[in-house]
Amino acid sequence: MAVETVRKPYVRQRSAWWWTKNPRYVLFQFRELSSVFVVLYAFLVLWQLWALRGGSDAYYAFLVMWYSRPMMALNAVILAFAILHSVTWFALTAKVPLFRIKGRPPPAALVIGASLAIWVALSLLIVKLLYGGF
Repeated sequence: MAVETVRKPYVRQRSAWWWTKNPRYVLFQFRELSSVFVVLYAFLVLWQLWALRGGSDAYYAFLVMWYSRPMMALNAVILAFAILHSVTWFALTAKVPLFRIKGRPPPAALVIGASLAIWVALSLLIVKLLYGGF
């Protein structure tokens, strides 16, 4: 009769910060974190609409808060994360070629550059339409 041995399974110990050793994982984590700041900005815009609905006094109080130094700093952080989110999204579009040039997918730099150029052009057009100039 054979004797059975009970072994403990090997469980590899891993730090909670294992992903910091690879720059691609760090960029991925920051991209995922950026979506939180994009959602935060959406809530700030909803708050602005709510204040606008409350009348001129409520909206003036909102504007005082909006132009305070902490909110300006928060908006700068949100802008940085929104740009990171957009640029990394455009970089992902190059991974899925929707068309071919001479039977080959276009170079990634061309797809990313075209996407960024269209984004900047549309942004400038919207600024021009809303504010009448640059």
